[in-house]
Amino acid sequence: MSIQIKYKEIYQELFREINSGTLAAGERIPTELQLAGRFGVTRQTVLKALDVLKHDGMLKSVRGKGTYVTGMRGKSPAPRKQNNKQLAYLCSNLQDSLGHRILVGAEQAACQAGYSLIACNTRNDSACEAEYLHRMRENRISGIILLPYLQSNRELVRETAREIPLICVDNGYQDLDLPVVNTNNFQAMYNAVNYLIELGHTRIGYILNSGGLLEYIPSARERFQGYRQALEDHGLRFSPEWVAELGSSLSHRRPGDVGLDLYGYPAMNRLIRLPEPPTAVVLQWDEIAPGAICAVHDAHKRVPEDFSLIGFNDDELCTLMTPQLTSVRQPAEEIGEQAVIHLLKMIHGDGSPRGKIQLPSKLIKRSSTGRVRPDNN
Repeated sequence: MSIQIKYKEIYQELFREINSGTLAAGERIPTELQLAGRFGVTRQTVLKALDVLKHDGMLKSVRGKGTYVTGMRGKSPAPRKQNNKQLAYLCSNLQDSLGHRILVGAEQAACQAGYSLIACNTRNDSACEAEYLHRMRENRISGIILLPYLQSNRELVRETAREIPLICVDNGYQDLDLPVVNTNNFQAMYNAVNYLIELGHTRIGYILNSGGLLEYIPSARERFQGYRQALEDHGLRFSPEWVAELGSSLSHRRPGDVGLDLYGYPAMNRLIRLPEPPTAVVLQWDEIAPGAICAVHDAHKRVPEDFSLIGFNDDELCTLMTPQLTSVRQPAEEIGEQAVIHLLKMIHGDGSPRGKIQLPSKLIKRSSTGRVRPDNN
């Protein structure tokens, strides 16, 4: 049996013991060597399972003392009051730059206010998101910051928000009256397209994850609407063939699953091969750019001489690729800070924010964009 499968079995067995109360809240679990002997595996395999349980918030290690059940589950946790000065951040994917940077801002603001913050990575899994929401309700967490996965668990989110102050970041729910802290995605993309038009581009393409997801991800839909509106306001033609999706094999996967140099490659390659290709392309997020640039190079073209590219989020990788990527910078850490500030107001009864709390974005201009060549437009 592979180590990968074995560590998952250990994780599942310990999860069941914690969940059932066999390992109670506050109890020290057996040592790594004892667990290795019990399951007939190496200490390294045990450590891998324990790391996942710690990441899920079910275990914590105390230097020099051992590893303990945290109290998120178990049969004998002490009753908690609602106001326990503990917040939770449920993020659809903490591996994403935006989700991680929101966490940094939220943690700092929570600490300054005297609150602790639990970070939960739901891994783009609606069942995992639901499990964490149930835990938060059972343990009467003080407040929840939620970066939701699609529009899943709508009713559970509604019920949770009736019991616990809850605020969304980046995306909210279309028919739930919940506050959302984000940037103005429509205006940010509108400004990006407007910049390309100022550079003389009239054929502007768009690469997105999947057209079907526009219905479920408000931020993605708003960016696409900003792109369309900027073209319309300048009297430019919108051509559906200039909109490229990542494709069914890539649309539900992360760049790390396939490699950055491949992730955006097929979509950009399709645009390049058109009889009348766009001269500039805006990307739904920055991680599409490395593959797009590879496709341009393989077609014996250049960025920005033949194709200008603009990304979204201003991830660190923007300055690591060649040429450096022009991108829309979202104030992610400030989004996290403002989410905590408004959540604490809700907790203390100082007023509940309504609708969207939108923070300004900024277009960071780098060398992936340039003026259109006279013979290219």
